[in-house]
Amino acid sequence: MGAQNGDGGPQPGVSTTSVNGIGVTNPHPTGQPDSECALQLQALIDEMRMQDFDSIRFATYRAACKLRFIQKKTNAHLVDIWNMIDSFRENGLNALPIYVQIKASRVELLLTSIFHNLNKRLVSSQHIDTDKSISLLLSFLLGAYDKQQTGRLSIFSIKIALATICAGKLVDKLRYMFSQISDSNGLLEHDRFADLLQQALALTTAVFEAPTFGFTEAAVSQCFPKEAKVTLNHFLDVFMSDPCPPCIMWLPLLHRMAAVEHVYHPVVCDACQVRSFTGFRYKCQRCANYQLCQGCFWRGRTSQNHSNEHEMKEYSSYKSPTKQLAHSIQKSLQCVPSVQTKIVPNKVVQMPMERPVRPLELSNIVPATPTTLRRHQSERAPSWPSSPVLLPGQIAVNGHLDDEHKLIARYSAKLSGRTEYPLSGGRSMIDRPLDERSLIAQLEEENTEMVREMARLENQFVTEDGQLTGLRERKSQLEEKMFVMQQRRRDLMMQLEQLMAQLNAPGIRPTGLSTASLNQLPESLSGVGNKITGAFRGSSVPVSSLQGDLLHAADLITDNMSTLVRELDIAHDGTFTNGSDREMA
Repeated sequence: MGAQNGDGGPQPGVSTTSVNGIGVTNPHPTGQPDSECALQLQALIDEMRMQDFDSIRFATYRAACKLRFIQKKTNAHLVDIWNMIDSFRENGLNALPIYVQIKASRVELLLTSIFHNLNKRLVSSQHIDTDKSISLLLSFLLGAYDKQQTGRLSIFSIKIALATICAGKLVDKLRYMFSQISDSNGLLEHDRFADLLQQALALTTAVFEAPTFGFTEAAVSQCFPKEAKVTLNHFLDVFMSDPCPPCIMWLPLLHRMAAVEHVYHPVVCDACQVRSFTGFRYKCQRCANYQLCQGCFWRGRTSQNHSNEHEMKEYSSYKSPTKQLAHSIQKSLQCVPSVQTKIVPNKVVQMPMERPVRPLELSNIVPATPTTLRRHQSERAPSWPSSPVLLPGQIAVNGHLDDEHKLIARYSAKLSGRTEYPLSGGRSMIDRPLDERSLIAQLEEENTEMVREMARLENQFVTEDGQLTGLRERKSQLEEKMFVMQQRRRDLMMQLEQLMAQLNAPGIRPTGLSTASLNQLPESLSGVGNKITGAFRGSSVPVSSLQGDLLHAADLITDNMSTLVRELDIAHDGTFTNGSDREMA
């Protein structure tokens, strides 16, 4: 199809050069073959070759790895498909026919808008070098699509290329591509589809994968027959099927590779002996627990007795042995195939995907309430089967609702433990009439009994509360009495210490006490008895006998205090026991 020129003739001063067999246009009016654009493309290709992608055995993985490298070097993997579509609209590409060619300077303006908008969405610490990304991506697009070295690209080529290598879901990209090749009736135009496939495969050709993924007429017929009417759903089913058409197998793999790029596998690669790795993981189906990282498997590195002819299974995630056991048990119970990808030599085959189990519908298992039944009588009554015995809240055989008293009777029968329920006509399963009034009277009698029991418990609570108050007052009195007795005990002990100090003084005669000492006798000692007083007044009493009497008096005081303390403890225990009984009641 002839390309239209929407921007006039070729730009004067535009020169072209060739880098590794790819024609590259120099958009700058310098006329120098070793322009900056060509040098950047040369550096990009040299860096890609240093990654040793050409040693990968599988062409699909080789092409996907190279395009993923271009994605990341140009920072196209940071731009979403929807941001790309907005940039097309903002730069006026949607207003022009898709086959119109525009100058490289306008393509550079489009890329500038895309990457500057990207920096606006990113935080300042994650900003990219926009000038480098623009020049690299522009050089790659010119090398892939400007075979005639005119310094121009068609709008269709730009849209398909940027939509392919940007980030986003594969289904969203396919929907946008279909919108570019469909007619007003929503059907695919086969001529435009052939152009779409040619533009997409130009990307793999630009990374030197043309022998496997170059454009041919046979590739078009592999996807859709010429006379077929293809809708959007049919288009999505074909391109997202497993396996998809061979000419486009690198596209879904490119998205899978981006998804597992940071998936961590804490296992040892048996070829390179690396302790952990990211990306895909491959496990041999013959050798016991033989696992390889993606780099070793793609390049055919082996060890031990393993051979590249063995069947391998691809894993895009890691599960611990415990989770694997639980998953196996769940699969065996559900009888649903899981997501597995098997790789045989020179071929990748994916197993059927696991489908979620359909949840059970429990709305017809739980009986409905009477209110719900009355609200939806007209909708649900005809669909229910008739039954000789009705559960609470169900509808009778003839379809009409029971009255309020019948419903109350059914719930009362359910609460009383009976298993038979009356029908709407007043009959039970054995045709025994049920007296609703007697049942209501029985319920009212039970209610009255419950009210009386509540009143009795309340009176008992009041009585126990009064007893507890009295015990608390008695405890307060005993505590006051104990405080007074303790004060008196301290006074008596101080007086006894004074007397003992006087007795032990060196000036006191051993046969008795002086008249001055007798005059200093404390009056409070009269309460202890006449033993101490008599001991002080008797001048012929020996000192040892007087000390014994004092000690005996102290023992009596101590006994009295112990008796008082025991009474207080008994009163305290009684108060605590009554309080606990009251709380339990």
